[in-house]
Amino acid sequence: MWGRIVLLVGCAAAALLVSAPGLFSLQRQLVFAQLIAFRGMLAIGFLVLGLVGALLFWMLRRRARTTRAVIGGLAAIALLAAGANVTVQASRGFGADATSGFATDAIDPATSIRILTWNTYDTVSADDIARVAVGEGATVLTLPETSRETAEAVGRAMDAAGRPMQVFAAERGDPSATPPTALLVSEELGEYEVTDELGDTGAMPSVVARPADGTGPVIAAAHPMPPLPSIMSSWRSDVDWVLSFCDQPELVLGGDLNATLDHLGPLGGCSDALTEAGGGAEGSWPTSLPPLLAAPIDHVLTTGGWSAVEAHVLSTEDAAGSDHRPVVATLRIRAG
Repeated sequence: MWGRIVLLVGCAAAALLVSAPGLFSLQRQLVFAQLIAFRGMLAIGFLVLGLVGALLFWMLRRRARTTRAVIGGLAAIALLAAGANVTVQASRGFGADATSGFATDAIDPATSIRILTWNTYDTVSADDIARVAVGEGATVLTLPETSRETAEAVGRAMDAAGRPMQVFAAERGDPSATPPTALLVSEELGEYEVTDELGDTGAMPSVVARPADGTGPVIAAAHPMPPLPSIMSSWRSDVDWVLSFCDQPELVLGGDLNATLDHLGPLGGCSDALTEAGGGAEGSWPTSLPPLLAAPIDHVLTTGGWSAVEAHVLSTEDAAGSDHRPVVATLRIRAG
């Protein structure tokens, strides 16, 4: 009897640890960090286990009660874990995948920013990036894994479309070995300049720019390391660097953060645009999985008076060449 109880308690504890590692400060630890990145997949996995257990419970109805009780208990644990993961995702919002195209005259540069963040894997063409940016009415582009050459070509294409942009790029060593990061800021937002006063990510560079006249938000294009087993400490350090921006009085940060909201934990002064707009469960990586099963690791974060009035993961560009989907958000400064 006690053996069966220990088994059920152990399985319940394992399901809790996998589904809510943040309760035990395990969300950035090896194995837990990788599993929690895919809550949608976790929910399906637990659901399948629960349904298989329920089927066995029914099929073995003539067997000993103790055997059926254990199987029924395991099925119940799995179904409860599936429900818990779905509940968390629902609280963040399943959103509605929007189609490309935005009324560019809806953006008032004095009070609004339309940001496009896209890890292009440096395989998406400059023409495609510019096409999406112009179609979405973007006034800020944060582009991890995008070379200076590609970023400048995007800038020229947008200038030709009547949307002149300031182009900033950070490269660290060989771009083929260390992916660069680019940031484009519309000239309508005023003059910006790159600053290194706020630090940087470790191995892969990020870009941080301040308004030259001090009026307007700090704008950052961030790209932390991924949580690979051999570089977990570097990943944790990069995530902490991103979270340090939540102390900024006025911030717009976009990028491939290689972290979900579970990894980031409490955001402090930051707001996540997708969650604020009701789409925080939409995944951006990889494009081979549908958004509700993919990992939501590409983010737009804001502080101060900036809030998201609309945000979505863009699935129309899955064939563009990157393994990431773009995230687009409309940000407005709150009155008063």
